[in-house]
Amino acid sequence: MRPAYDPSGLGIGIVHLGIGAFHRAHQATYTDDALATGPGGARDWGICGVSQRSRDVPDRLQPQDGLYTVLERDSGATRARVVGCVREVLLATESPDELRRRIAAAGTRIVSLTVTEKAYRHDPASGRLRVDDPAVAADLADPRPGRTVVGQLVGGLRDRLAAGAGPLTVLSCDNLPANGPLLRG
Repeated sequence: MRPAYDPSGLGIGIVHLGIGAFHRAHQATYTDDALATGPGGARDWGICGVSQRSRDVPDRLQPQDGLYTVLERDSGATRARVVGCVREVLLATESPDELRRRIAAAGTRIVSLTVTEKAYRHDPASGRLRVDDPAVAADLADPRPGRTVVGQLVGGLRDRLAAGAGPLTVLSCDNLPANGPLLRG
């Protein structure tokens, strides 16, 4: 079983922070559907998935060239499909420079996140970044290597600005009230 298209020629257009099961079963499958049914020239929407702490997902996906199987259940029927849009998997703590390069790359048009509420390092009362958080303070003092999701975003976006790579969309996919303003906070 293979994807409905050849994933080997996909360029990276999406960097996803938090490549857990939710992302792989939802956003990645929708991206995969679009690649399978879209015009033949839409070949630059591959995903670079970033695990924040665990080697588990990179260790499982890297030997399989990013391919994995999703089981879809509907009305008592189960269908297996192979998803091919994940073209690269990084561990943020081991590859901070590569993560920044991926965010800064001109071909990257979306940085999406499914990282849970704690990763935003915000004060729930004010909605602002907790600058007193030790990891945030460390990122503010030395933005490399980007110890937090916020530090990773700021470092990558700073490098992107310096490279003149143009705008991109930062898309919070976390189930949080006002996740857009929270991300800007």
